[in-house]
Amino acid sequence: MRVKVRVTLAALLLIGGGGALPAQPAWASAGAFGAVHEAGMARYAPEPQPPDLPQVSNGACVGESPVAAKTTPWAVGRMAPADVWPLSRGNGVVVAVVDTGVSAAATGLTGAVQRGTDVVGGGRADQDCLGRGTALAGIVAARPVTGSVFVGVAPGVSVLPIRIVDRKGEIAPGAIADGIRSATAAGADVVLLGVGTPTPDADLRSAVRAALARDIVLVASVSDAKPSVVGQNPPPWYPASDPNVLAVGGIDMKGVPTEKSVEASGVDLLAPAAGAVTVAPRGAGHYTVGGPGVAAAYAAGAAALVRAYYPQLPEAEVRRRLELTAEHPLGKWPTPEVGYGTLDLYSAMTVLDLDETPQPMEQAAFVPMRAPAPTDPAKGIAAWAATGTVGVAVAAYLLMVTVRWGRRRRWRP
Repeated sequence: MRVKVRVTLAALLLIGGGGALPAQPAWASAGAFGAVHEAGMARYAPEPQPPDLPQVSNGACVGESPVAAKTTPWAVGRMAPADVWPLSRGNGVVVAVVDTGVSAAATGLTGAVQRGTDVVGGGRADQDCLGRGTALAGIVAARPVTGSVFVGVAPGVSVLPIRIVDRKGEIAPGAIADGIRSATAAGADVVLLGVGTPTPDADLRSAVRAALARDIVLVASVSDAKPSVVGQNPPPWYPASDPNVLAVGGIDMKGVPTEKSVEASGVDLLAPAAGAVTVAPRGAGHYTVGGPGVAAAYAAGAAALVRAYYPQLPEAEVRRRLELTAEHPLGKWPTPEVGYGTLDLYSAMTVLDLDETPQPMEQAAFVPMRAPAPTDPAKGIAAWAATGTVGVAVAAYLLMVTVRWGRRRRWRP
């Protein structure tokens, strides 16, 4: 009887660990074993993932997603916006989303979307046939919804939709400039641009200068265009390449940049992009999205939180705070590929002393001291004391560097 009990425990442990038994004891119940085994396997069955945001044509519109995310999307976990909501949720800040419009019917955006302006066809912009503007707005401002694992960065902001993309997905000449001017006139505090052009004209540059003069934080995505000629980098996008605009590129789940940016691109910051999840134009489901526009949306949400928590900061200081509190690359920064590093939302909200000094790439080389003559005990004692002092100094320096980096990454003792 004792042997039988031990074998039963072993079987249950193997099933609980996801394994299968090579043989079933003759005295065991086949039905009971099969039910337990199937239950164990079902526990590890992959959950359906939200589909990619569809690209529609011929006047069709994006519909509801059939899948709602069941686990926290990696980008939400990476940014952890709820950690800073006790400080700010972005209340009182207006974020203009200059894109395809924003659906006021989207789950999570109820009550958050203003009427907005359609600079393409006239009228309001609180409907979104293509779904892209709604996707970006969800990343910025989606409210917590019971039963949903997705939330935006700043759920207290008001979303101002500005439509510059027509039903065919095209942007007419001058539309970006008109969109920025419309957002400026409507009183936006932050303007999100998930688009750009490699050939800016004087009108677009003038619209950017006018927005900056009104103390508006402009956040724009870098180009995700592929090279038209092998070995030749595509031209950078404007307004992202403007030095007074926060230019944002993307990263994937491993933290690897999703674009190969050159110095002319002006990339300032990186943020989650590939495989991110957001709201659909209507319904409770979610869509998977990617690209530097998604990264720019995360940065725009962060800018809104900073504007709400530090209302005295002008737009240039808001951008500077996001840059200096980023998770910097080792060595000198900014760099053409990653700018100042990856957006660190918690540090952007909590750091008091902004450090503009890059951390050392390597530890300082240790130079051993020459040993004193063995015949002089007094010199030997002095040398050991000096060596101990140097060791304490080195340890203190390493501790300082570790604590500084640990605070930026929210380590806890």
